[in-house]
Amino acid sequence: MLDSLRKGQRWLTLIFISVIGLVFVFFLGVGGSFNRTTPTGNSVIELDDIQLTSRDLERQKSNTEARLRRELGDAYDQVGADRYIASQALGAMINSVVLATAAQDLGLRVTQEELRRMVQASAAFVDQNGRFSPEAFDRFATYNYGSQRAFIRDFTRDLLGQKLVQLLIGQTTVSDEEIDLRTRYDLETVRLAYVALDTNALPPGEALQDAEIEAYAKTHEPELRALFTERQADFAEPERIRARHILILVDPKATELQETDARARAQAAHDRIAAGEDFATVAREVSEDVATAPLGGDLGLFARGDNDPAFDDAAFALEPGALSDVVRSGYGFHVIRVDEKRPAEPASFEAHRSELARELATRAKALELAEQQSEALAAAVQSGTSLEDAARDAGLTLERTPSLKRRPDGMVPGLGPAEDILTTAFSLDAGQSSPEIFELPNRRVLIEVLERTSPGAEQIASERVTRRDKVLQEKQNQVIQGWIDDYRTQLERSGRLRINAELALGT
Repeated sequence: MLDSLRKGQRWLTLIFISVIGLVFVFFLGVGGSFNRTTPTGNSVIELDDIQLTSRDLERQKSNTEARLRRELGDAYDQVGADRYIASQALGAMINSVVLATAAQDLGLRVTQEELRRMVQASAAFVDQNGRFSPEAFDRFATYNYGSQRAFIRDFTRDLLGQKLVQLLIGQTTVSDEEIDLRTRYDLETVRLAYVALDTNALPPGEALQDAEIEAYAKTHEPELRALFTERQADFAEPERIRARHILILVDPKATELQETDARARAQAAHDRIAAGEDFATVAREVSEDVATAPLGGDLGLFARGDNDPAFDDAAFALEPGALSDVVRSGYGFHVIRVDEKRPAEPASFEAHRSELARELATRAKALELAEQQSEALAAAVQSGTSLEDAARDAGLTLERTPSLKRRPDGMVPGLGPAEDILTTAFSLDAGQSSPEIFELPNRRVLIEVLERTSPGAEQIASERVTRRDKVLQEKQNQVIQGWIDDYRTQLERSGRLRINAELALGT
């Protein structure tokens, strides 16, 4: 449907994916205005007399998921697309109503004759004799939209929006210069050298002395106490026990007979210990835990949650010296003896004061050193020295990247997302260093461009034909989305457009 409008316009498919095919109530003799019937409290979007509800959102979500599954295939589940289906669907619905309202505000209209032509162009509800089937249409409209009237209302709105999209597309052109600029943007590469100075840790071989740590602690008591309060739960020691066990393994696919045999062997070990034999001796002889059997079954100290829940429940219920019954866990059957119990201990500030002071003092010193070194490098570059020479003179490590292209996420190997660095790199010539100091998480970075390659005139010219449609489509998408965003802002500011994102997204 709407092939003439949609041809080559992937963006239209994204916005109007819910429009699928078609017949109209005009053929059934139903007319009149479309009044709101859904309670306002169930509205997701309201714009003038348009009211979209949770039912509309669920239909859009279903269509959006189907589209993503077609486009992504097996990758759909890998990327967890279901996490943003609702926001994608809500965005498509907002775009649709904004476009339709803008079209109406500009005087665009959809006539009954246009709707009839759309019906005649569609084979979705034509019977085997080539005639329109009211029954098929009624089933579709009622099942998906609740009524024929609701379907016609939504479809008319979508068609209005597409009229405006076609108007915008018709006014959008792309020049050779724009295509060439995009070609350079896509094909240019740079290779960088950079110095990354850690603002969180001191260089290897450098450490603060105990006297420096204590001096820092005395002058930063409030900061240390605040950090301790923040981490107090992590510093506290939970209840712990020291225990031994004997394990008889059970394969997850074991038969009932095999499981019965394993339990019997564990019970036999239990009975030997209960009769007076040494636990460690029996564990070395029969336990199938290869890590602890040579140690007489000794598990060392552990807290609740370190082991299988069934094991922990049984172990923490025992008193020191007590022997458990045979316990079933996800691994098999255990016999457990607790040797020691240590109660939970709350953390004290004094016990962790030096540790916290060392952390904060080291971080402060690392930041100070990184600032001094980065500013010295920037000054050297500003005076005409290359970053490579300045780093060598300062005894600093210079890292190098492979060839890089522009990326929307600004990813730079070794640095992570660094959009500002990439942007600056593509503004420099080969051999040029930047005096700018880039602030990344826990690092201050300076860069030098080692190589920069650009496509030649012949390559740029040869790319024009193959890239023209893509560049034009991207520009059309940008024009349309920019137009929608501006108009949506106007509608929201005037109070005409109201969106219940909490209801739609559960936020």
